[in-house]
Amino acid sequence: SSLRSLISLYSLHAVPTLAAPMAIEAARLSPSLAAAAFLGRRSPPTAPLLRRLCLLLPRRSLLASASTSSSRASSGGDDRVVALSSSELRKRRGSTSSTPTPGEDDKLRSLRRLFARPDIAIDAYIVPSQDAHQSEFIAECFMRRAYLTGFTGSAGTAVVTKNNAAFWTDGRYFLQAEKELSHDWTLMRSGNHGVPTTIEWLNDVLPSGSRVGIDPFLFSSDAAEELKAAISDKNHELILIRDFNLVDEIWGESRPAPPNEPTRVHAIKYAGVDVASKLSFVRSQLDENGCDTVVISMLDEVAWLLNMRGSDVPHSPVFYSYLTVEMSTATLFVDSNKVSEEVLEHLKKAGVKLKSYEAILFDVER
Repeated sequence: SSLRSLISLYSLHAVPTLAAPMAIEAARLSPSLAAAAFLGRRSPPTAPLLRRLCLLLPRRSLLASASTSSSRASSGGDDRVVALSSSELRKRRGSTSSTPTPGEDDKLRSLRRLFARPDIAIDAYIVPSQDAHQSEFIAECFMRRAYLTGFTGSAGTAVVTKNNAAFWTDGRYFLQAEKELSHDWTLMRSGNHGVPTTIEWLNDVLPSGSRVGIDPFLFSSDAAEELKAAISDKNHELILIRDFNLVDEIWGESRPAPPNEPTRVHAIKYAGVDVASKLSFVRSQLDENGCDTVVISMLDEVAWLLNMRGSDVPHSPVFYSYLTVEMSTATLFVDSNKVSEEVLEHLKKAGVKLKSYEAILFDVER
């Protein structure tokens, strides 16, 4: 369908003081864009805002920082160890405290079986730590990387091919990863001299012309573009698997249910600025930059703009949702079970409509 509204992400700057009690600036709207517009670097006001608009993916991702960072040299640690399997690392350290989690082999086997399905047909799959909102702290049902690898630290990227499984994490977690990863995984000590990045490793282990799959919801547009360009050096193809997440497929019925905690109104005496004023400012920025719509996917930004709070994520007052702001309307995409009569009235007063969480894709694509 044609894009009648130019959906874009714009980093807003030089915002008048809005008395935001949280350390979230109204000037910084959604570094990740749920809709699927890929935006180049910010242009001067006289230049077109959008350097280019990527094709609108049927299942849009809030694509935001990924596992494609450059390798950094490190002077610390044992630089002789580049990439050893976790079992070999445990041998060298003399550790006997770690036992592979039962069923981990089955997880990798089940995942690899999916590679051969005609509707998938990939040679590798990348599993980052983030959820679809690029959150640092995520609900249990979105801890896909932890489920697949057994590693419970907060940072890391897993990459599985038909014959190999590798896991990247930083220096905070080397010891933990050695203990928690099974012998099927090769630990990649990110930042150590000689350790390849995920892209370098994929280009090395995959035959030319391979297909690398990702869930586009879990990558930023910048990261996906960088990944696509980097693997194309070896004639590999980036495959966006939009209809389902492969880890969710093997997780099956044992996967925890999505959080369904109630939302609440954040009182104006704490918020400082009402919702209508915040939305009015956003619309003025849209108009100034020739845009019709902004899609906001970061959970803290949605909560701040709507003066709402939730409890879907441990230790964070946020709730799983998306928000679209147009020149005359605004729509909150959230599970209706989370919305009380008080919250509903609060949203109506600000002119915000309610739609289901899953409806964001259809709404953006129309």
